[in-house]
Amino acid sequence: MRTYRASTLPFSQFPLTEFVGGLSQSGVSAVELAQVHYSDAEAETIASLREETGLHFNSMLSTVGVDAPDGLETLISILDTAQRLSIPTVSIASGGNETATAREIETIIDHLKTITAEAEVRDLTLILYAHEGSMAYNLERTQQILDAIPSENLGFYYSPFHFHRAGDDPVVALRTLSDRLSSIYFNCGVDSGTGSEPFWAPEMDFPAICKEIENVGYTGEIMLIYLGLKAETPQPIIEGVSNARMKLETYF
Repeated sequence: MRTYRASTLPFSQFPLTEFVGGLSQSGVSAVELAQVHYSDAEAETIASLREETGLHFNSMLSTVGVDAPDGLETLISILDTAQRLSIPTVSIASGGNETATAREIETIIDHLKTITAEAEVRDLTLILYAHEGSMAYNLERTQQILDAIPSENLGFYYSPFHFHRAGDDPVVALRTLSDRLSSIYFNCGVDSGTGSEPFWAPEMDFPAICKEIENVGYTGEIMLIYLGLKAETPQPIIEGVSNARMKLETYF
């Protein structure tokens, strides 16, 4: 049976207490906290919500680039927060940009080695996600980073959408990086290009992607990030997550 995690990023304007119960009731078993929800969170609050909702608070999202001013210091602070909140996983970007030079790539990889070592000391796992605009925007760059840092504390966070945007075959990307696969997420919500729901880039071959997820033996949670709704309450976003979960099930 597949299990699902929801990102709290689309709920940035709402406190956790206003929507995590609804996510739990909609078939989600875990959440990935956005910075607005973890930066000032108290460990007692997260522990209480875990107990009240039955949700696993098991991941945090960082959008900080390691090459940004104070990037390393900020990321280390985020790792400290994860440790304080008893959250074992932090998803991270590479930083940099798509046109990074060989020297810039080398610097980013060195910084990522440092932050991976810091994660190991804290018994945390980092998962690197590819994203347009960053140094690791495609399969080649993502593989370059993972090959350079063969650590059990650095895994790969697969999103078919971002590889599709980079011009890579999402199925090939998953198959190629499956040895380092730690987690999976789907970009959901209102597609800015087509206005369609529930998945971005509906032209992707979702049945083939889901078949490959099964082929590589992934049994962990699938994270859904439901963006694009301008909602005055959390409920429409919760419903969007639920609809995306049910639609995704039809592809498996």
